[in-house]
Amino acid sequence: MGTSHTVTEIVAVDAVDGTAGGKAAGLARLVAMGLPVPPAFVVRNARAGQHPDDLDAHHATLGADRVAVRSSAAGEDGADASFAGQFDTVLDVTGGDALRAAIDQCVGSAASARVASYREGHAEDADVTMHVVVQAMVDARAAGVVFTADPVSGRRDLLVVDAVAGLGEALVSGEATPDHWEVDLGGAIVHREVVGNAPVLSDDEVITIAAQARGAAAREGHPLDLEWAVDADGRPWWLQARPITTLPAPLDELDTPLPRPDDVLTISNIGEMMPGAVCPLTQSFTGGGIDFGLQHMQVAVGARDRIRDDVWQVTAASSGHLFLNLTGNVVMSAGILGSNAKQTAQTICGRVVPELEDLPPMPLWRRVVNSGRLLRYLLTAPRVVDAFGEEVAGFTLDPQPSAAAMWREIRAKAWFYDHAMAVHIQSSALSGFCNTIVENLVSEQRNESTTAEQAEAARLIAGATDVVSAVMLEHVDRLLDDVARDADAEDGFLDVPPEDAIAWLRSSSAFGPRFAAFLDQFGHRGLRELCVRDPSWGDDPTPLVQSMQAAVRARRGGGTREQGQADVDWSDLSRGLQWILPKAHAAIRRREHTKDLLVDVAHRFQVAFRELGTRLVAEEALLDADLVCFFTMTELEAFVAAPTPAAAQQAQARRDALGFQNRLMFPEVAVGRPRPLPPGALVPTDGDLLGRPASRGVIQGDVRVALTLDEAAGLQPGEILVTPITDIGWSPWFSIIGGLVTDLGSSVSHGAVVAREYGLPCVVNARQATRVLRTGDRVLLDGDTGTVTILERTARR
Repeated sequence: MGTSHTVTEIVAVDAVDGTAGGKAAGLARLVAMGLPVPPAFVVRNARAGQHPDDLDAHHATLGADRVAVRSSAAGEDGADASFAGQFDTVLDVTGGDALRAAIDQCVGSAASARVASYREGHAEDADVTMHVVVQAMVDARAAGVVFTADPVSGRRDLLVVDAVAGLGEALVSGEATPDHWEVDLGGAIVHREVVGNAPVLSDDEVITIAAQARGAAAREGHPLDLEWAVDADGRPWWLQARPITTLPAPLDELDTPLPRPDDVLTISNIGEMMPGAVCPLTQSFTGGGIDFGLQHMQVAVGARDRIRDDVWQVTAASSGHLFLNLTGNVVMSAGILGSNAKQTAQTICGRVVPELEDLPPMPLWRRVVNSGRLLRYLLTAPRVVDAFGEEVAGFTLDPQPSAAAMWREIRAKAWFYDHAMAVHIQSSALSGFCNTIVENLVSEQRNESTTAEQAEAARLIAGATDVVSAVMLEHVDRLLDDVARDADAEDGFLDVPPEDAIAWLRSSSAFGPRFAAFLDQFGHRGLRELCVRDPSWGDDPTPLVQSMQAAVRARRGGGTREQGQADVDWSDLSRGLQWILPKAHAAIRRREHTKDLLVDVAHRFQVAFRELGTRLVAEEALLDADLVCFFTMTELEAFVAAPTPAAAQQAQARRDALGFQNRLMFPEVAVGRPRPLPPGALVPTDGDLLGRPASRGVIQGDVRVALTLDEAAGLQPGEILVTPITDIGWSPWFSIIGGLVTDLGSSVSHGAVVAREYGLPCVVNARQATRVLRTGDRVLLDGDTGTVTILERTARR
């Protein structure tokens, strides 16, 4: 304890300031807010055995037989470290002698071993000045805590209430499991967990506690952890308030506004390009590029008069996740002939979205003119793609000697990424247009195809050859076949950590040149390859080699699948299909080619941003280069010009938030700003999941649910991979699995394309698969009808 000679005195709670410790100051703030607080006073500068002469008089003014005595040390309940639970609290104190003993106990707790250990890790000061709060005890029917932001998920749009019957001490000590509620910003209870036969609080009581707590947090300007008790009449009394010190940066800090409050958004399609949460720089740079490219298409066909850069029109971001704005996409439908909201939803989501409505159409003459512009936009795609290949060949981002110069290099050439995205979207639009024609020709009723017709269309489209993603897999497969036959692979490649396997490959005279050639051609590819932060295969081949090790093991066990597709009997096709299929195949090749070029450009910018981070570290503006990814483009402009410690700390807080954001799950479709799903949210199923058939075939097998590549490392030959979405980083696993199910995607998504290359049964857009299914479940995967039937549930959890 400290050696201050400041006078020990008693002051009223509403008269104290921050120098009387966190608990006393918190009570004073609660009183100032008009919240009901049990009568209390504070013993300032308390000392063991030295009690104020007027202690008994103040005790009597509380009008309570029983009081609680709580520590309120200087520095306790601060914004950086709370000391929560480190000092003593004494409850049910009766009589003057017991009160004095309780005060001495609180004072003595400042010298305890646990406080010394905590102080060493969190606080700078060696001494602790102790103040003590003496407060009337509430005759509590229930008590508990409320967090105005969820400390577990990091979400500030959720308030958490935990409650137990009687006093809250059993909750704080961990002796009792509380009832649990989560309340959203609108005051609605969105999740509850009740331990006993009946909840200890009514819904109205929970909502009242939540409303009062949110009011207190709004006044304080930061999230709070508050203790409360409810008396026999159901009235809440507020006992303590402290800041929540474990929160990352707000998860929704960089949410983008919507052009219209009731816009319909989806994670479909864009979730394949950028699954999971992204860093702020990826959101700003890549997300902004996607929005530019989609707006560029709409301007090119006359559906939009200009590209807006103040508010994203066709994409959106919420809690670090990227979305497509379906309503923004319907702008195109309103500007041309023969398109509507239903078709837009089918193209993007693979199904009709009832929430999506048509926008008022442009005048007929405008739609006629714009339809001609759309046709020209599509037909000029091959020429644009050819020219773009030459542009990429001549594009460079050169290292610079300083952060300022490096930023000027990036800023001056950032337009080229927007241009690359616009070219890829134009190429993709032609591919989508051709695929739609194929499906319409296969279907008996236009735009209302059955699952069987969808599967047949997918089979016909699969005939494309020389697709970049398939060529890449052919290279890998040939290399893996030879490695699997090598006698030294057991010790040098299989039964070693990935870094040793990489070294073995590179040092091998037989495989080293082939592995280097593969990385030279495809090293810019990888998981989440449009992210400016995630390394490519060339930068870090560990994920690639982990999947290669698994594939070699499978080959040695005879559990691999070769690429190959059933030949199309062209004589059975209608004249229309015979005419459009070659064009659809060419469009697929072109789309995959522009995707490869786009990723190449994205990787060059990734390297440039990494170089910028390195320069900022050298100039002592950042602690590590990775932090550059936690600024937006606009913020980087200002930071490079004038770095500040506050901005660097904010970047660190955002990096801390990314892990929380990655755990969030969103509905496939949202009206208005997307909100994360409540924990454990699950759509019930009677045993069948229905998605979109993407590659034909029927298989029974055990499920392997993998949300990340790390989880995919456990894949066994023949298992059915169930995952939210796959990009090219998952490709090496396709030679092992027996089938594929994805929550998102369409018949032209990456997973579907590669599944068809291997003849794997595949169902996409199953929506709830990763939450309904569990690893070890036995299922029947029907790629002909788009259904996944649960045959047997695993006992493993």
